[in-house]
Amino acid sequence: MKVAAIVAAAGKGERLKSKVQTPFVALGKDPILLHALRVLDNSNLVGEIIVVAHQADLPKARLLLKKAKLKKFKELVAGGKRRMDSVKNGLSAVSEDVDYVIIHDGCRPFIDNKMISSALGAAEIFGAAITGMPVKPTIKEVEKGNFVAATLKRETLVDVQTPQAFRKDLLLRAYDKALSEGAETADATDDSALVERMGIKVKVVDGSYRNIKITTQEDLRYAKMLMGEK
Repeated sequence: MKVAAIVAAAGKGERLKSKVQTPFVALGKDPILLHALRVLDNSNLVGEIIVVAHQADLPKARLLLKKAKLKKFKELVAGGKRRMDSVKNGLSAVSEDVDYVIIHDGCRPFIDNKMISSALGAAEIFGAAITGMPVKPTIKEVEKGNFVAATLKRETLVDVQTPQAFRKDLLLRAYDKALSEGAETADATDDSALVERMGIKVKVVDGSYRNIKITTQEDLRYAKMLMGEK
């Protein structure tokens, strides 16, 4: 079984309000992106890594990757207008003999080997798998005017994370279908949603409450705390 990992790091990171794009913000001694890349590079399950970065960040990403000397880095590609466009660009760089693809957010630095193994193991059985954790707070659906429409059952809700793992042929079909539909899929914020739209059941495996996506200054402060920084 050959596995490719696509690391999506092409977002604008506007909510972080930083002069530097989020994947390149320092967390400890290294940029946020590099933490995730090193875990994937050291995994004995991953055969190749494709990094997707914003067009304007390609020179910075090339320099980072050169210094990192990752053993499994294959290609750096430019992102697209939407997240799904960026991942599609990454898929075009995956080797033909790859069987499974892992998609991971470049702004989730706390990925670990257990998540990779669990997601891939489930994808081997079910074709598609995502990491996630049960939600802790009460979640309410809100309608127009900011009134409560419904109180959702916590036991049926999951905070979805990455890595997400898919059989390559399945993911390619999902993307071909989504891109042919155009604007109707613009609201897809993860790869699982595209697979779900084909009627495929996606298995959920445990991620970690530590596996946060850094999008705001509050997230960055929490990540630094997890790293033991003051």
